[in-house]
Amino acid sequence: MMKKVLAIDIGGTNIKSGLVDRDGNISHQIHLPSRAAEGREALLSVLKEVVEAQSEKEKIHCIGCGSPGTVNHKTGMVTYMQAHIPDWTGIPLAKLLSEYANGVPAIIDNDVNLIALGENWKGAGKGFKCQISLALGTGLGGGIVIEGKLFRGAKDRASEFGHMIVCPGGEPCTCGNFGCVEVYTAPGAMTRRAAHYKKNGIPSALSDCEEINAGKIVENALKGDLLCRKIFGDAVKYLSLLIWNLAEAFDPDVFVLGGGLIKAGDSFLRPLNDELEKYYCAPELKPMYNIKKSELEDDAGILGAAKLAWDEVERLNL
Repeated sequence: MMKKVLAIDIGGTNIKSGLVDRDGNISHQIHLPSRAAEGREALLSVLKEVVEAQSEKEKIHCIGCGSPGTVNHKTGMVTYMQAHIPDWTGIPLAKLLSEYANGVPAIIDNDVNLIALGENWKGAGKGFKCQISLALGTGLGGGIVIEGKLFRGAKDRASEFGHMIVCPGGEPCTCGNFGCVEVYTAPGAMTRRAAHYKKNGIPSALSDCEEINAGKIVENALKGDLLCRKIFGDAVKYLSLLIWNLAEAFDPDVFVLGGGLIKAGDSFLRPLNDELEKYYCAPELKPMYNIKKSELEDDAGILGAAKLAWDEVERLNL
């Protein structure tokens, strides 16, 4: 029987998992509500359930797991997590996962790092030398893969692109600063901004919407609604500024964009490219950027976690 690793992708809403072979084939997928908003113990109980259920399917040789927050992949600990997951800071996650699997080795990393690694292994980043991934969901996360290896930085905080300040003194961010790109560009933040303006009586087609989401904001922006045009315009403007500055800093040969906002397709990507064209680039240096949509979508985190686990299997010579 072909060896398998267990790959887990922890999200604020769901936990996705699967058994993955060396070729990246996923089997026995289990998706469960993460219960992350309830705090550490609730989330750990779901993780324990997932590991035990998957362990009954086939023999597992290693566990790879992506977690939100700042992750020390060498010690297997989440060193910092904002309030999105209460009490998650300081959790010895790799140790606990290993215990749930009766001693099977486990290794963890930041969830968006592993989305980037998955795209580099089997998706839109395959074959590229320097890949930058951006995931636009509840927040804005990032990952850098250089020649097939994750770039983590000195303190495992590289790629926190969502908290790069693009509008000094702008709107408050959950990180404590003001004007972070995440505040304007993440679909979750766009929705919160729209709800705030709706509550304060700003006229908009959204006034009649019981539930606001980024898709409705984009849809109404394209129809000419002024509030939606403002929110959508800010998202495009500040994301283009982020991409331009990252291109100048890293000289990547590909940007891979994923997450809910990217599902708007050309309705989003065309204005983004138009905004990027406003920046000057010497003809001799073109093209400055190469933007691709995620090919793996919801499987990117699972495949990245699997690649992390298979690299660990090789390192430990299991």
